[in-house]
Amino acid sequence: MAYPILSLWLLVTRLGPHAYGQSAPAQENHTTPVDGPTSSLLLDNSHFAFSLYQQLVAPDPDRNVLFSPLSLSAPLTLLALQAKPKARPQILQDLGFHLTGVPESRLHEHPSQLLEALLSAPGACRMDTGSMLFLGQGRNPRRKFAQRARSLYRTEIHATSFKNYRVARHQMDLAMEKKTGGKIKTFFEGMKMHSVLILANYIFFKGKWKYRFDPKDTRIMPFSVSKELSVPVPMMQRLGWFQLQYFRHLHSHALQVPCVCNTTALFILPEKGTLAQVEEALMKDNLDKWTEPFPLNRRKLYFPKLSLTGNYDLDKLVLSPSGLDMFGYGIGLSGISVQTIPIKVSKAVHRVELTMDEEGTDKENVASFRYFPKHQIPAVHFNKPFLLLVYQEGSHNILFMGKVINPNAS
Repeated sequence: MAYPILSLWLLVTRLGPHAYGQSAPAQENHTTPVDGPTSSLLLDNSHFAFSLYQQLVAPDPDRNVLFSPLSLSAPLTLLALQAKPKARPQILQDLGFHLTGVPESRLHEHPSQLLEALLSAPGACRMDTGSMLFLGQGRNPRRKFAQRARSLYRTEIHATSFKNYRVARHQMDLAMEKKTGGKIKTFFEGMKMHSVLILANYIFFKGKWKYRFDPKDTRIMPFSVSKELSVPVPMMQRLGWFQLQYFRHLHSHALQVPCVCNTTALFILPEKGTLAQVEEALMKDNLDKWTEPFPLNRRKLYFPKLSLTGNYDLDKLVLSPSGLDMFGYGIGLSGISVQTIPIKVSKAVHRVELTMDEEGTDKENVASFRYFPKHQIPAVHFNKPFLLLVYQEGSHNILFMGKVINPNAS
C-alpha cells in the first residue's frame, strides 16, 4: 500500500504591508490524511540534491542548470537494491532514505512505495517520468528483476547489441522515442563499445501555478544575464499576496509560490554579484530554513516564462555524497542478469524539461487592491539570474533544482 503524501498548504497569519484597512487573505489549510509514516520520515533528498547541484554547476557557472533528484532516485534505488549487502545501505542512505528497522525482505517494498507516492501526479498534473536500462545481448535479464523494475520503479529493460555502435544507438533512440511519445528522439552520445548496461532517465513537467497570470499582461522586457548582456524575454506580471522574504546576510529575496500537484516553487533572487555567495550558503543551510512559510506581502510580481531543459552524463559525476562509486564494479551489482559475471553501469544519462507559463488553477481575488494606489505597491522583478527549487509539500523532497542564468537558453 503506497503511503499518501502529506500535503499542507500553509499560509502564514503574519501579514505584509497594510493600507486602508485591508489585510492579507485568511489562513488556509488543506490536509490529506496519512496512513502510516509520513514521507518526510522516510526520505530526505536535499543532501543528494545539493551534492549533485555543486557538480553540475562547477564546469560552467554561467549556464543554466536543471535536474530532478527525485526522478533520478527511482532507477538509482532499483540498482542500489541489486548491490552487495555491504554497499546497499550506504547507497540508500546517500539517496536520502531512512530505513532503520526495515527488514531485508521488505527493502524493495518501502522505497518503491515511497517513490511511487511522490512521483504519482494527480490528473491535473502534467508530469511524465521514467527510466530505461539497456542490457547487452548475451546478458539475459532475470524475469523477477525485469518485472520489479517495471512495476515498482517505472523502469523498462531492453536487450541491446553493443557490438555495433550505430545499430545500438539507433535501437536505443527508437526505444526512447517510443517510450516518451516522440519527445526524445536522440539521447545517446559517446557510448563505449564495451558497454554492458546503460541507464537513461527522463522527466517532463508542465508547472501550473495555484494562481494564474493573465497572458494579456505578459510583455517583452529585458533580462540582465550579466553586466555586458541583456536579453528580451516574455515577462509575466501579476498583483497579489506573495510569500516573500528578504535575507539581508545573503542580499537576496526568496519567493515561495504554491503550485498544483502538492508542490511549491522556491525562487531565490540574489542581488547582482552575489549569486556565487548565495549558492555556497544554500549548500550549507538546512533546507527547512527555505521551506518554512514566508510572510505574506502585497506585491506586483514580474516573472519570466520558463522553458528549461537539462541533459547530463551522470556516469561522469560522483552521485553519492559519501563518495561511493554507484556505477563501478565495487558495489557488486548482481541479480540483474542470469549470468554471474560482474556487471556495472557503463553510461547513465538524465534528461529533464520544465515549463512554467501563465497557466494556473485559480484567479486570485485582488478586489481590495482597487483601493490601494498601484504606484505604492512594491514590485519584485525577476529580471536577473536566480535559483529555483520545486519541492513537494509535507515531505519537502526536491522534485527540481536549478539555476536560471538566461531564460532564453536551453
